[in-house]
Amino acid sequence: MNKKHIGKILNSVAENHALPKVEIIRKAGYESQSTYYKHISQTNLSFKILYKYAKALDYGFSKELPEFKKWLEKNNLPEIENSNKELQRLTREMNKWKEKHFELLEKYNSLLENQTKYIKELEEKLKRKTE
Repeated sequence: MNKKHIGKILNSVAENHALPKVEIIRKAGYESQSTYYKHISQTNLSFKILYKYAKALDYGFSKELPEFKKWLEKNNLPEIENSNKELQRLTREMNKWKEKHFELLEKYNSLLENQTKYIKELEEKLKRKTE
């Protein structure tokens, strides 16, 4: 008897994945979210179902479930290596937005400095007029 809750392990990996759950479910070949929630509630979720999610997630579950790797070998299925392609893509995207953020921040600071100078000049002119 398996002591690990396979459904909870699946959910944990899906929760921390870059793809939204709806996309993971679709890529695994399931139509509805209710099917996914039925799956994650199962302590002994079949490895056949887990394999579909593993391919969709591009995640092998070997760390959490070493017996899943044995099941893959027994069924002559390729091992799914934990990929970081999506992580790399998201990192590139994040860096692009980070650069844009800093560029805009520099422009904002420049405008703020110019505004401050302009206000000081106006205050000085006003002060001279009142004297």
